[in-house]
Amino acid sequence: MRVFNKLPRRSWPLALALLAGCGYYQVPGRFQPLQAEAQQSATSGAQMEVHDDGSVNFILNRLEVSVRPMLDEELNRQFPTLSTDSKGPADEVATNAFTYGDWEDPRTGQSPQRFSIFKVSVKNYEYPKVKFDPLKAVVHASNGRVYYPWGRYDFEEYFRRFPQAFNGLGYQRLAERRAMLKRSQYPDDEFCFSGQTTEGYILFPVIHSDVTEVTFEIPEVGIRYNFRDEPVEQVDLNFRFKRDLRQVKTYEELAAQTAK
Repeated sequence: MRVFNKLPRRSWPLALALLAGCGYYQVPGRFQPLQAEAQQSATSGAQMEVHDDGSVNFILNRLEVSVRPMLDEELNRQFPTLSTDSKGPADEVATNAFTYGDWEDPRTGQSPQRFSIFKVSVKNYEYPKVKFDPLKAVVHASNGRVYYPWGRYDFEEYFRRFPQAFNGLGYQRLAERRAMLKRSQYPDDEFCFSGQTTEGYILFPVIHSDVTEVTFEIPEVGIRYNFRDEPVEQVDLNFRFKRDLRQVKTYEELAAQTAK
C-alpha cells in the first residue's frame, strides 16, 4: 500500500496490471534418473545402473535395490476400478488412495497430484536376510527442501476426515483405502530373505513444483545380522532424479501442458 501511495492515482491501474502479469504456474515434468555416472555409491564393490523404465538400481553382488518414481496415470491403471468411481451422493473423489483418480479440478480441468510416490524393490540372492525401515527414507531436494515419508498413522489421519456422520459410502471407501495401503505400501518391519523379492510404495507429500532435482535416500539398510536379528553391517543408499519445469500463465495453458 505504501508503494501505491507514492504513485499518482491515475497510475494505479497500470501498476495492478503489471503485477497481475508477473504471475505464472510451474508445470513439472516426470522425474527421470540422472546418468549412471552421477549416481554415487559409497559401498565398496557396488555399482549403480539406470534402466529405461526410469528406475535406478543399486547392485551389490546378487543384492539389488531398485527405486522408481511413479506417475498418477500408472497408479490409476494399476487400480482401475478404484480410480473411476468419483461420482457419488457426496460427490467424493475416487477411492484410489494414492491419486484423485478421475476427479478433475474444475479450474484446470486436470486431476491434481495427491502424493509423490516411489516404488522400491529389493531382490535378495546374496545375504541370508535384508531389511530397512521405509519410514527412515527421505527425499532431499536440490533447493534445500526435505520430504519425509507418510506412515500408517499419517494416512489414517488424512483419510479419516472424509467420512462424515452416517455416510456409509464414505466409510466403505475408507475401508477400501486402508486395504489398498496395506497390500501396496512397502512393509514396515519385514525381512527380505535369501531368494525373495520384497517391493512396495513409499509415500511422500507432493514435491513442490519448483523442485528440479531430488536425492532419494535409504539409510541403514541391514545386510548382515547376528543371532538376535541386530544388524552388524549396514549400507546407505542414494538414488538421484531430475525433471524439467515449464511455465504457463493461464489455466488454459496449465491444462494443456498438464495433459501432455
